[in-house]
Amino acid sequence: MTITKTSNFNEDDVRDLRLAFDPDGTLESDLREIWTVIKDGVDEDVRRFWRPFAGDATPYHLGQDRIDDLVRRDIDYTELKFTGGLSQKLVGKMVRRGRASSMDRATEIAFSAGLLRSYHARHARLSAALTGDPATLSRLTHSLYTLYALETSVLLNGASLQRADQELADSAEHRSKLEAIDRSQCWLEMTIDGTIVTANRNLLSLMGYTMTEVAGRHHSMLCSPEDRASQDYLDLWANLRAGRFVQREYRRRTKGGAYVHLQATYNPIFDQHGSVVKIVKWATDVTAMRQAEQTESARAQQFHQEAETRRKAHEDTLSKLAEIVDDIGAVTRQTSMLALNASIEAARAGERGKSFAVVANEVKLLSSRIRDATATAANVLTYGQQSIRL
Repeated sequence: MTITKTSNFNEDDVRDLRLAFDPDGTLESDLREIWTVIKDGVDEDVRRFWRPFAGDATPYHLGQDRIDDLVRRDIDYTELKFTGGLSQKLVGKMVRRGRASSMDRATEIAFSAGLLRSYHARHARLSAALTGDPATLSRLTHSLYTLYALETSVLLNGASLQRADQELADSAEHRSKLEAIDRSQCWLEMTIDGTIVTANRNLLSLMGYTMTEVAGRHHSMLCSPEDRASQDYLDLWANLRAGRFVQREYRRRTKGGAYVHLQATYNPIFDQHGSVVKIVKWATDVTAMRQAEQTESARAQQFHQEAETRRKAHEDTLSKLAEIVDDIGAVTRQTSMLALNASIEAARAGERGKSFAVVANEVKLLSSRIRDATATAANVLTYGQQSIRL
C-alpha cells in the first residue's frame, strides 16, 4: 500500500490530543499497567488483524513474507502505544496507518474492524486477569478504550489527510492539463442557448475580438450570415442541447471579415443530475493547412492545364508532320512510276537509250530509298500519336 510521505495539511498535535483524551494526566501510567497484563496475547491480536489482507484471494495480494514483516512492525507499534507515552512520534505512526487505510472504503472498514477486534481481545484478557478487582478493571477499561478512541480519531484524520493530499494532487494535475490545452488551443464557454460566457486569449486573438466584445453575445456572431442561417448550424445546437458532443471542421468569420477554418469539438457539460448546463468548445486553427491544400490544388490544376496545352500542341505538330509524310509518299509513288516508264522507254530505244536507262535506274533507287524513309517516318509518327493518347 502506497502512502504519501509529506502533506500539505497538518496532522494532529499531541498537545491537543492530551487535552481532549487525557485531561487528568493518568492515561500513560494506566496504559503501562495494562501492557503488563495483555502483552502475552499481542502477537495473536496482530496476526488476526492482518489475516484479512493476506493471500492472492484478497484485493491486496500480500505474500506471507510481507505479512510477517507487517506483524513484526505492528507488534513494536502496539508496545509503543502502551509503554512509550503519548508523543508526536506515536501520532505520526498513527497518521501513517490512517493514510494506508485510505486506499479504498473496503480497506478502511477492514482496518476499523480489525482494530476494534484487537481492543476487544485485550479487554477480554484484562477482564480475565482482574475479575477479583472490579475497581481497577473499571479504571483500566476506561483507559483502554480511551486509547482506542484516540487512535481511531488519529487514524481517521490520517485517512482524511491522505484524501485531501490526493485531491490536491489531482486538482494540480487537472489544472496543469487545462493550462497546457489553454496554451495550445482555442476554447470558448457558452450557455446552453449559445450565449458566450468566456473565451481564452488564443480564440480572441484568432477571431480579432476582445473579451468585452464577445461576452454576453450569441455564438452566431462568429459565423457568416449564410452559415448562421443554415440547417447545419441549427442541427449543431439541437445536438448540443440534447447532450450529444459534435466534432468536425467548421468555417468561422473573424471580426475583420476573413474566414478561418477550425477543427472543433463542442462538448455539453452536465450537472450532477445529468442535465446540460453549459457548452465548451475546443478548437484548433487549421486555416494555414487548408490554404496550403488550396494552393497545391491550384498548382496541380495549372500543371494539368499546361500539360494538356503542350499535349495538344505536340499532337497538332505530329498531325502536320503526318500530312507532310503523306505528301512525300505520294511524290515517291509518282517518282517510282516515272522511273518505271523511263526504264520501259529506254528498253524500247535499244542502244540509244542506255544512258537514259542509267538515269531511270538511279531515279528508281532514289524512289525506293525515299519510300523506305517515308515508311520509317510514318511508324515514328504513329508511335508518337499513340503515346499522346495514353
